[in-house]
Amino acid sequence: MTKFFDAISDAFYQKFFRYKLAVKLITAILIAAVILLMYQYHVVERLELLTVDYRFLLRGSQPLRADIVFIDMAEDSIEAIGRWPWPRKWHGAITKILSEYHPRAIAFDVVFAEPQDEINDATFEEAIRQSGDVYLPLSYDLTASADARVYEGTGVRTAIRPLERFARWARGTGHISAVPDSDGILRRIYPVIGFNDTKSYQLGFKLACDTMGVEEDGITFDPERHTITLRSAAGTVTRIPLDDENQFIVNWKDRWGKELPHYSYIDVIRSYGMALEGRTPIVDLNVFTDKICIIGLTALGLIDIKPVPIESTYPAVGVNAMVAAGIINRDFIRSTHAEADILIILFTAFFFTFLLAELRPLGGMVAATVSIIGYFLVSSVIFRLFNILIVTFYPMLAIFLAYILTATYTQILQSVERSRLFKQATRDGLTSLYNVRHFNLLLEAEMKGVSFDPNRKMSVLMFDIDNFKKLNDTYGHQAGDTVLRDIARLMQSKCRQTDIVARYGGEEFIIMLVGAGRKEAMDVAEKIRAGFEAKKFRFGSDLYGTSVSVGVAEYAREKTREEFVEKADKALYRAKHEGKNRVCVSDSCG
Repeated sequence: MTKFFDAISDAFYQKFFRYKLAVKLITAILIAAVILLMYQYHVVERLELLTVDYRFLLRGSQPLRADIVFIDMAEDSIEAIGRWPWPRKWHGAITKILSEYHPRAIAFDVVFAEPQDEINDATFEEAIRQSGDVYLPLSYDLTASADARVYEGTGVRTAIRPLERFARWARGTGHISAVPDSDGILRRIYPVIGFNDTKSYQLGFKLACDTMGVEEDGITFDPERHTITLRSAAGTVTRIPLDDENQFIVNWKDRWGKELPHYSYIDVIRSYGMALEGRTPIVDLNVFTDKICIIGLTALGLIDIKPVPIESTYPAVGVNAMVAAGIINRDFIRSTHAEADILIILFTAFFFTFLLAELRPLGGMVAATVSIIGYFLVSSVIFRLFNILIVTFYPMLAIFLAYILTATYTQILQSVERSRLFKQATRDGLTSLYNVRHFNLLLEAEMKGVSFDPNRKMSVLMFDIDNFKKLNDTYGHQAGDTVLRDIARLMQSKCRQTDIVARYGGEEFIIMLVGAGRKEAMDVAEKIRAGFEAKKFRFGSDLYGTSVSVGVAEYAREKTREEFVEKADKALYRAKHEGKNRVCVSDSCG
């Protein structure tokens, strides 16, 4: 069994170095295949998305230059006006107030889908009609599995639309629906959703288009190339990048309340009354001139809260502003598409497999750690400088797997190499038995152990092949080598697993029988002698037989190894002198 494993280890060692490049290549292909399968089936997509959030956080707050303001229906307005929903005369009032200061747009983030009483609805309808700048939202009931073809209606259950009496006077409508990613965080929106042969652009997208002078026929959606092209009446062309699912990645700039100016709904109404009375208003209403005014609920308990990359509680009304600002400023987040992601993963898998395979495990661990951290930092820098999201966690995982696999087979190789070197240092090259140097070390160690226990026994057998010189002279050294290997195998087969068999030199062999006294040693020696005597060797057409002489010595607490071995050697000499092919004990012969 030992020889079998030695042969296997030798074969592995030789094959590895002969095909080292192929081993690296196969390892790299395996890593790339595993990572690409995980990428294809989104196995660790949440961790990839987490790296997106960290890149937003590391980028930090960024200034947002946009003529957009929020009018918050917050707790102070609830306290002043009353419980929600409010009578629509209030919305009519704020619409009329803002319209007097000529804003670019007045956009509500509340779907007015159900009628109230006629007075309130008529008041609000008239305000919308007179303004001509009001945008109203609609909402789609999207499934969690809504896919990239949502613009065709895939994954859309129903639509909740504003009342027709309001919508017909509105300057535009837009949807406010979004499906969070698999971890529940909102990072993207569908720029266009189709339903029942109609399509609706996202409210912020619609606001941006109208602000930029882009008519309906100036919007070209190319789902195959993942882009939307806007052509304004003035001839300006803007290309909006989308991700592989044809979603618009929102460029989150800062936390809620810090990104854009915020004004209280009730303070705007009160300020208008104060201005009419000649008093200094709470809010200078001139700030709304030429601004996009987005009105939405922000009161706790009523607000539609969304976790986003930069904040765990972000009012959904803010999504409209971020989308509109990103398009107006042409400040887009781009993500690498599947083709580029695959190339990055392949490059990472192959490059780091070949790199780490040349390093020792400790050096590889340091290099892999530095590479993983470095890759994330590089992806963060690319995001900060160019607003590009490159695939991050999957390549980092590829580096980790490259380290694990290369370190594993390097460790195996080192173990095989140590085993090979140990074998070279302790084994005889021809017979694979222990060499005399290593045997002497083992014998001395066993003698020390036995010397402390008077009940323990140990014996040594010395073998010599009879007439070996004649065999070599007659049949050649190759035949002699065959005989040496055969007697080595015969000795091992007749001994116990605990016995130590070694080639002493030339045609001489020695066996250490641990725990065996003289009688047991003589039995083993006789079995080997008889077995070798019965064995015939064929050299060409000739059959040749030979024999061995054996000297046996039992350990009698000799002081040195040399004295102990000399006893067996003298017994062997007597066996040779008295006729060969026999077993002699240090004090007798048989």
